[in-house]
Amino acid sequence: MPQNPEKIQDHVELFHQPEYQELFENKKKFEGGHDPEEVKKVAEWTKSWEYREKNFAREALTVNPAKGCQPLGAIYAAAGFEGTLPFVQGTYG
Repeated sequence: MPQNPEKIQDHVELFHQPEYQELFENKKKFEGGHDPEEVKKVAEWTKSWEYREKNFAREALTVNPAKGCQPLGAIYAAAGFEGTLPFVQGTYG
């Protein structure tokens, strides 16, 4: 892997390295990844009015506490911006 203590790379650049791209392809094959055209089709559908109305029609919602953590959500949001270092400090308990 190209990551070493002398030259720390940002996650955006790091994950474009050939080693990581190969890992991602192997993971996709192992998990039975979807066809890129199907992914694109679903992504477009999620922007449609049909999808919007389907979501607003929901009457009940279950939130998984393991995925509903605000600090974790902040880290996910920050990691989506190139050059951002997610940092969370606080006490739990």
